[in-house]
Formats: sequence, structure tokens, C-alpha cells
Amino acid sequence: MVNFSVFNELSLPLRELSEFEDFFKVLEKLKDNGLNKIRTDKPFTHYPEILPNQTFQELVGQLKDKDRDKKIRLLNFISNTLLPIESPLILDEEIEDNEEAIGDEYSYNEQSTFGGLACSHIWDTMAVSFHSSDEWGTDVIILQKNAIDINIKHASNIEHLKEHTEFFKDFEAYQKLGITRENLWERRNELFADKITFCKEIEKQIQNIDKVVFDQVIGILRDVEKNRKEITDYNYSGESKSVKDDENLKKHRYFTIDNEKVFFENHIKSLPNGNRIYFLEHKNKIFIGYIGKHLPTKKY
Repeated sequence: MVNFSVFNELSLPLRELSEFEDFFKVLEKLKDNGLNKIRTDKPFTHYPEILPNQTFQELVGQLKDKDRDKKIRLLNFISNTLLPIESPLILDEEIEDNEEAIGDEYSYNEQSTFGGLACSHIWDTMAVSFHSSDEWGTDVIILQKNAIDINIKHASNIEHLKEHTEFFKDFEAYQKLGITRENLWERRNELFADKITFCKEIEKQIQNIDKVVFDQVIGILRDVEKNRKEITDYNYSGESKSVKDDENLKKHRYFTIDNEKVFFENHIKSLPNGNRIYFLEHKNKIFIGYIGKHLPTKKY
């Protein structure tokens, strides 16, 4: 989980300058909840329109003396005094860890997109918009990822944030734990105490997955652990007959429960570029046997 929100550039241009006030209030509230930065696809001064036919520089330049407080607030915003702004949405040093997720196909209203809404899903964080039209007046935005609907956590006013209380509680708890790929195995019982149990094979597997996949896996499993979702709410399937009839293929799908090797066939497919989570529901627990790249099949 990351400590920043993501700006939805599709909410530009604003209808009126006053919409900045709700935007600032959202950012301040997010900062109080630990999301103390915001990422944008480009600096605000580089957007061609902040208001219709008006750049950010032109907007600031036209504010009169009576609007001095607004002018100072806007200048403080772009100078990172209000809240640090980072761009682009994925920094150069993060590209290697994120290269699989970057390859996914995202769309909004049947239009291809790889802006703030897509990256809020990749980072599993809040998307923030200006309330510049009715479509942004909601706490959830529906996006398509590889033609499958997904929900994006969203806010254009502070009332929307109240609908994401569980996210912020979980974020606070997760931050306190300080879970990484390197320490998950040793601290797994702190994060997953009730429903999720990792098979011993997971210890080595998590060292070989990239950070974005790791963060998404933790997000999925935490939602299941906290009863926000069922494991079967995600895009999953069993194995094909061709796999189940072929012992050479089946052997890749045996994982350890109570010192015995057990065949796992159900797997979540809601991860970038063919990564999978193999799971088995057993004795009121959900055992996770495999996290990683697509396992061998006759076609793969």
C-alpha cells in the first residue's frame, strides 16, 4: 500500500474556480489519513486547460487583488506547500517493478486510458477529482481492466471519504505493520490471523514477484481476511480437463497443507500479465498455495 493519492486528469477543466476549494479539502483530509502526497501525470502548470481555454498560469495571472487569498493558495499548492505533488504517475525508478501492470488495458466509458484512474487501481489507492461534472460526484468510479469492470476508490469532496473508512483503517494498520516482500513470511500471522493461511511454498514465491503484483495480492487477501469480499468475488476459475488429466501438468499445482501435498485447482486471475493466486478452501480457512506467473498448461 502506498502513501499517496492519484489525480484524475479526466476531471479537467473545471467549471469554475471555486471547485478548487473542495479539491483542497479532500487533499487535506487525505493527508490527515496518511496519504500525504498526490501523484499526477504531469505538473498542474503543464495542463493545457485548468478552466476552459485557460492555463494555470493564465488563471493565476488574472486573479485580482480582491482574490489575493485564492492566488496565494493556488501558488502554495503548485509549490508543494499544501501537499507534495509528484509526477509522473509511475516514476522512472519504479518502471521495472511495474512493467507488468503497465501492460494491462484500461478503459473508461469505452475509451482507452492509462491515466490517474488506471494508476489508482495499480497502486490500490484513492483517485481524486475536481467535481467538474456530475460523473465525478461519486465515491466509486467504474473502470474496465482487460474488459472486466473494477471499482476505483474515488473522492471529489470530503463526504466521499466517509465511504472509505475501512480503507483508511486498513491503511493505518498496514502502515504500522510495515509489511514488505522481504518480511511478509515472518510477519504473515500479524496480517492474516483469521481466514488466510499460507502454504510453506509461498515463502520463496513472494521473493520472485514484482512490487505491484505483491501490493495487489496483499490488497485482495486483506479484503478477504477482513470479510470485505469473498475469495470467489474475484475473477477465478478451476483448471481445465486437459490439466487435470495430465500428471505432468498437475504436479505444478500440489501445495502443502498439514504436511501433505494437496492438489489446488482454483485460481484468481485478477492480476497483471497472467499472474495467479491458487487457493483452496479447507476447514474454514483459505489456503494460499501459489502466487506468481501462469503455471504450465498444454497451451502455455
